[in-house]
Order: sequence, then C-alpha cells, then structure tokens
Amino acid sequence: MPSLADYNLPQLKQLQARVLKEIERRESATKASVLTRLRKRAQEEGISLEDLLGRDAGTPPSTTQRERPAAKPVSAKKEPLPAKYCNPNNLSQSWSGRGRKPGWFAAWVANGGSITALENAASAARKGRRGALALAPVAAAPVPTVLAAE
Repeated sequence: MPSLADYNLPQLKQLQARVLKEIERRESATKASVLTRLRKRAQEEGISLEDLLGRDAGTPPSTTQRERPAAKPVSAKKEPLPAKYCNPNNLSQSWSGRGRKPGWFAAWVANGGSITALENAASAARKGRRGALALAPVAAAPVPTVLAAE
C-alpha cells in the first residue's frame, strides 16, 4: 500500500471523500444491524420496539425532539446600589459601602473624619439639602516628592 506522502493534493481529497462515504456506509449498516437485533429481542419478550421506545423505531432520535433545559430569563440590568456614604466636599463622589473603599473615603478617615459624617452627607444628598453639610476634614495633603540627589 502506498504511503500518503506519495499522493498529491487532489488524490488526497478524493481519498478523503471515499473514506467519509465508507464511514457513513458502515455506521448506517451497524445501526441497521443493531436495530434488527433489538426488534428481534423485543419480539421475543412480547413487545414491539416502537412501544418500548415510544416512537417510530425506524427513525433515529433528532435533536429537535429532545427537550432542552429552559434558559434562564434575561433580567433587566441591575440598578446601582444607593449611596451609603458621600464625600461632603464633592457630592458626586459616593460609595454604597460594598466593594473596595474609594480613595476619598480612605483619605477622609485617615485625616480624622468620621464615617458618620459621610453617612450624614449621603442622607442629606438624597434629600437634596446640599447646604446642610459639614465640611470637616479636607482631602489628604499632597504627597511630597523626593528628588534624587545629584
């Protein structure tokens, strides 16, 4: 038998087509043989293969007849959580209290500010009272830069 390296591309494609046809023929013959044996065995037991399978035994099960699990319903996008803490110096900066602490929150607490003041700022912002905020600690002082000695 010649090596595959001896074939050119069109010959290999022709061989591939013949191999695929032979695979399909053998699969079909095997299925028919098994179906015949199953019918004979079911008949020996006094039932028909169609009754046993609940469908026409000559037709293979199709993927469209199978029940697939129901997909989860698509829910609407979740709304962001309401702000539990607000920066009194900049009301556009808020935090729900979940996840990583924002920089302004950490700076506020590091400068001696109370968390209660941030909660009060959030409740005042929700109620629309912007003038009622107590401006306690200001943002952290700028970090001094260290210059390399020459």
